[in-house]
Amino acid sequence: MMQKSVYDQAEFFELYQKLRNNPISLNEIVEKPTMFQLVGNLAGKRILDLGCGMGAHLQHYLQHGASYAVGIDLSEKMLQQAAINLQQAGITTERYNLYALAMEQLADCPDNQFDLVTSSFAFHYIADFPALLQQIATKLTPTGQLIFSQEHPIVTCYQGGERWEKDQNKQQIAYRLNYYREEGLRQRNWFKQPFKTYHRKLATILNDLIQAGFTIQQVAEPMLDTQPEWQQEFKDLQHRPVLLFVKAQRTS
Repeated sequence: MMQKSVYDQAEFFELYQKLRNNPISLNEIVEKPTMFQLVGNLAGKRILDLGCGMGAHLQHYLQHGASYAVGIDLSEKMLQQAAINLQQAGITTERYNLYALAMEQLADCPDNQFDLVTSSFAFHYIADFPALLQQIATKLTPTGQLIFSQEHPIVTCYQGGERWEKDQNKQQIAYRLNYYREEGLRQRNWFKQPFKTYHRKLATILNDLIQAGFTIQQVAEPMLDTQPEWQQEFKDLQHRPVLLFVKAQRTS
């Protein structure tokens, strides 16, 4: 049965576009700056971006020295918009390719070709993380890197009930972790659309990387402690990291 993306539903995609076009969003203020700092020097690199969405990260890579980039995403609407955005940025089609594939279909991409594999805000959608990591390893050059962000396990653990403990003034004082140790499927809703994500403990994520032959080089859990101007806009980040970032290198 062919997988379908919730993002290909017209109303959902329209609402998502509005969210991403907001200059003061989690993606713009937290995810992209952290990701681009971890990626570092891109000169001459060949990059595979998993769950590339509307191509914002591909555009950054190609405008900052990458020689070639491939983006894959299950959503055809996302890829159509990515092609428009890259064209408007003046990036020629000789420098990139876009494929409508699920991340689990990496076998269709060439092996040992990429210096860097990236993924932003997507790995929490993957049911079999170890299998994906094995596929990613085959796509990388022998010392290639994997850099990804995903919803932090503190966030993915939620299964029901109140997310927050609040004081008498209804101010958030603690985020509840009732279901942290219970890994697996989570049924969720966003923009009134049901979808699935998967919870893994932090230790599971890191151990899966090690067992797949990766050396962990850096981990980040941004909480805006050095950016007070955004602390009211993103007050959740005073209590917990929303995103987990991992930078790892293939070593076997």
